[in-house]
Amino acid sequence: MALDEALMASAREGVVTLRFYGWSPPCLSFGRNQAARGRYDPEAARGRGIDVVRRPTGGRAVLHRREITYSVTAPAGMWGGLRECYGRINRGLARGLAELGVPLDSAASVETRSGGTNAAPPPLARACFRDPLPGELTSSGRKLVGSAQWRVAGALLQHGSILIHDDQSQVDALLLAPPGEPVPSGACSIHELLGRVPPWEEMLSALAAGFAEEFEARLKPDEPDTSEQRAARSLEARYLDPGWTWRR
Repeated sequence: MALDEALMASAREGVVTLRFYGWSPPCLSFGRNQAARGRYDPEAARGRGIDVVRRPTGGRAVLHRREITYSVTAPAGMWGGLRECYGRINRGLARGLAELGVPLDSAASVETRSGGTNAAPPPLARACFRDPLPGELTSSGRKLVGSAQWRVAGALLQHGSILIHDDQSQVDALLLAPPGEPVPSGACSIHELLGRVPPWEEMLSALAAGFAEEFEARLKPDEPDTSEQRAARSLEARYLDPGWTWRR
């Protein structure tokens, strides 16, 4: 989370960065403004070997276990307003997923919904993947990719989760007052849709190629430079601070 935010400084200088990563150990992440204190049980998470963090972006709780997390940082005005930018990034992801053979609802549907006026629901204490929102990537109406965007001081950060397996129903087990009966997560996964899990590098290569095709860009593999690493280290304390994680 600290590096995602640190990369926004480079975005203000015109640099676009696409990242893919996984989590070890598993981690429950809260949206920036989601109410979590008094709703989720930190002891239950600790007992299950699950870390907890609060994202700089919005949205609702996501369990990062068997999934791919992506992040995009860019100048805020590069691809238009929030909805237009959100739609373009998702179309890039859709191209990559299609390369893997993942059946998605039509790109036209993604584009139309991303430009709509449907308001997102408030950040409640429920899993991100419970309800597909306008513009999100779905298959037969079930959510495969959950995303959120944050804009500040001329830069944007959009990141989200691409499910390899659907572990999201486990989020309810971390609530202080779990629902009386199991509630379907409303999600689908790459494994379910393909009947297999492609190798990690194959998935990342296809997703990167889809992004490059959508934006007509040439991607250059790279590592964070010295200034980005320094900025990430300075931000890390916030994301490790329970005062930030459980601030609301």
